[in-house]
Parts: sequence; structure tokens; C-alpha cells
Amino acid sequence: MSAVRDLMKGWMDQLDQGRSADDIVACIDARFQAATGEDRYELARVLQTFLVIARREEEVLQLLDKMMKEFPDDIELPMHKAEAYLYGLRDFPRALKWIDVAIERADRQGRSQREARGYKARILLKLGRGDELSDVLEEIMALRLNKSALDVGRERDFVDRAPPGLIRKDVLDRYNEFRPKRATDEAGDMPPKFEPPEEAL
Repeated sequence: MSAVRDLMKGWMDQLDQGRSADDIVACIDARFQAATGEDRYELARVLQTFLVIARREEEVLQLLDKMMKEFPDDIELPMHKAEAYLYGLRDFPRALKWIDVAIERADRQGRSQREARGYKARILLKLGRGDELSDVLEEIMALRLNKSALDVGRERDFVDRAPPGLIRKDVLDRYNEFRPKRATDEAGDMPPKFEPPEEAL
């Protein structure tokens, strides 16, 4: 896995030096086609990153479909597919469909439960579905993560970007206690920088 990380750094350096994203995609794809096991999985993630940079969203979806057939229980792949529909193609109903697949797997495996629901909250915010967003916030607050949880910290970007009145007031008040606003919080459209779950610290 560290070898793939080193390759990723090298390709990013090449991008910074002016090599086209399409050229780098061709290079990564050649390695990906020959790879097996964990290296293939990690190279797929790198390939996805550069396909996004190259604005080749349809190929991102094709890659994710291929990998989901090879790793049918994986949580991150349907979550990445939801992310592609949310941010790349802006097809929010399809994003919702795929994040529900990720949530079902996350609940079954007991990991990434909060992360997947955070993405669902962002999708529901885009759809303007306040009652369902409020329900997802309730689910996030109700999760009980153990110290070994593979998940993210408490997030609130989707709360800060919600227009007044969209989230039920009682839920909003309790969420503000669950995850108080910090001066360092950003209100951007993307998920915040990774933080580990407080429960795991």
C-alpha cells in the first residue's frame, strides 16, 4: 500500500509540473489493469482521483461499477459513487440511492456509519428535504461508536449550510449540543478535513 502512496505522490508532482491529467490517467490505468488484490483496490482509488481531475465523470462511474463487482461488500465504493453523483454529476436522487447502499453495508459491518450518514445529510440538503435531513441527524446522534471505530469525527457542515427552518428546531438544538460550532469550522460544500471519532480518542 505504501508503494501505491509513493506512486500517487509522484503522479501528483507530475501534475504540478504540467503533465496532463489524461496522460497520468493512461499511466495509472496500465498499472491498474495488471494489478491484483489490495494493490488493485488502492490503484483504483488513485485512478478515480485522476479521472475526477480530468473531468471524466462517466469513467469514474464505470470504474466504481467494476470495483463493486470485485469487492461486493465494500463500503467506500458505493460511498464514492454517491459522492460522484453529488459533486460531479449533480444527480442528487442517484446519489441518495447509492448512499443508502453504503449505509446498509456500514451498519452491517459496524464501521463508517457516521461518515455515510454525513454524506446522506449533504445529499438531502441539496434536495431540500428537511424532515429526512432531520431524521438523519437524529440517527447520527444516536450512533454509539466504540473505541476501535473506523469512522469520522462529529461533523456539522451540512447543518451550517442549511437554510433557516429546514431542520426541525428541536433536532437542531440537540445537534448544536452534540457538535458545537467552532471558530475553525468551514462552510464549504465539501466534507470537512478528516478528524477521528471523539469516541476513539
